[in-house]
Amino acid sequence: MGYGMGGGVLMWIILLLIIGVVVYYFVKSKSINTNGINSAQEVPGPDAMKIAKTRLAKGEITAEEFEIIKKNLL
Repeated sequence: MGYGMGGGVLMWIILLLIIGVVVYYFVKSKSINTNGINSAQEVPGPDAMKIAKTRLAKGEITAEEFEIIKKNLL
């Protein structure tokens, strides 16, 4: 006694939460391609090398650090 509309509203809220969680995990799993690499992550490219060269020119990194960065980017 006393459940009436309140119980129905609670069930709709729970159902919507479950659907939201399922959609979230579905979208999250789609962002990972077949190689297991997260497609949302940026792949280092020419911009990364340009940044490393600029940091070397400004003296923010040493030549040895630049060589390590360059080796990791290639």
